[in-house]
Amino acid sequence: MRITDVHLVNFRNYTDQRVKPGPSMNIVVGSNAQGKSNLLEAIYTLTTTKSHRTNRDTDLIRVGEDSARIACSIVREKQNDTELEIILSRTEKKIVKINRARHPKIADMIGQLNSVIFSSEDLSMIKGDPSERRRFLNLEISQLSGQYAYALGGYRRVLEQRNALLKTLKLNGGSANTLPAWDEQLTAFGSIMLKWRWDFVNRLRSLAAPIYHQLTDGSEALDLRYEPNVPVRENETVEEIAARFREALVDARARELARGVTVKGPQRDDISFTVDGLDVRYYGSQGQQRSAALALKLAEIRLLEDMVGEPPVVLLDDVMAELDEERRSHVFDLTFGKCQTFASATGPDHFPPDVMAGAVVFRVLKGEVLRQ
Repeated sequence: MRITDVHLVNFRNYTDQRVKPGPSMNIVVGSNAQGKSNLLEAIYTLTTTKSHRTNRDTDLIRVGEDSARIACSIVREKQNDTELEIILSRTEKKIVKINRARHPKIADMIGQLNSVIFSSEDLSMIKGDPSERRRFLNLEISQLSGQYAYALGGYRRVLEQRNALLKTLKLNGGSANTLPAWDEQLTAFGSIMLKWRWDFVNRLRSLAAPIYHQLTDGSEALDLRYEPNVPVRENETVEEIAARFREALVDARARELARGVTVKGPQRDDISFTVDGLDVRYYGSQGQQRSAALALKLAEIRLLEDMVGEPPVVLLDDVMAELDEERRSHVFDLTFGKCQTFASATGPDHFPPDVMAGAVVFRVLKGEVLRQ
């Protein structure tokens, strides 16, 4: 899988920019605040229909403009080649197009382009709030499964309406007879999410542990585990998970009515990371946290390749300066010559000579991308 053309119109600080990347390593250099990260962000947005840097689509539209357009052409090994396009507006709903045809469901875009992004935000995923880790799960699983993306959207809608009802009952009283109907919808969507999260994290776990072992020269052991708010057991079906979720909601009914909010469900899930048995979020050094984040992303490359059947596009967003020589070597061992990669940096000195020799280099200056 590789991108042959990227076209940005009024995206971030780009006015009208077309980039034709090389098939392997693409190095994007330039000073800070010139637009390097924006280019990589655009590619990731085409992967998941959402930015990894902001939850607001309007942040992606150039200041002073009403709309923005992101488009790319993709060559794929396992599926037909395709063209993707997203149109963002300050006043209208997001529009997605596949091969120039508009799709009413945004989720139809997901899975067309697979990518893994490495960025400075990766560290906050390890040591930050649980919402960071849930967002990671949602973004990464969504690009593997349209079913998950659809369930996520449905779950959010139902959760919002159910919480509104619970808040009204807390403030004004009344009958809770309609809650079971909302429970059915919540468990239908939520059980799909729980099943996918359980399988995804466990597959990542088996891949990340040996990678971390290598990063630390065999001196430390990483373990990561999914911590679902509603217990999930190995080899359970979606129906079995839904039944347990339904029971959990019934058991929590009194608490929910007292608090006016849903207290059970995947909106309260988390992932734990331990190194040699200690929670790296609280007891790990910054080096251990950084290595855990790197191992997780390197494992994700392998997992996507295993599940999709071809390597994803890799996006290295200004992370070279944060990695020592050994960690950079691990990144390049897994990416260089094996998948299309976009790597941004302030200068070419962050890349070894053999990588530079096989790379296409672009320089970004004030929202213009020039091939060197």
